[in-house]
Amino acid sequence: MAAPTDPLNPSAIPLAQALLDSLRIHEHQWHRLKGSAHHRAAEQAAAGLNQLLHGQEQAALASLQTAVAWLKGELRDPGCPDRGKPPSTIRTAGHDGRVVK
Repeated sequence: MAAPTDPLNPSAIPLAQALLDSLRIHEHQWHRLKGSAHHRAAEQAAAGLNQLLHGQEQAALASLQTAVAWLKGELRDPGCPDRGKPPSTIRTAGHDGRVVK
């Protein structure tokens, strides 16, 4: 895709970023929203818009295609990889980012 010859309105960039920030699934919301196709599609569409406004056409296209796939029901949350494992085998990241058992 060719770079746009007429740049988009720069005032749209912080608006798109605010939209993405408001739709991003945060750690404390993950288990509640990870399987919501509606929410995941909205998050990916906002990411695509943000990428497009930053001139990242390929990344935007990938995010928008992912949003469509969520809406079509082609994507589903695969579940937690630690589900069903005994607690002693689950590895988690500590507050400093290091993996701990």
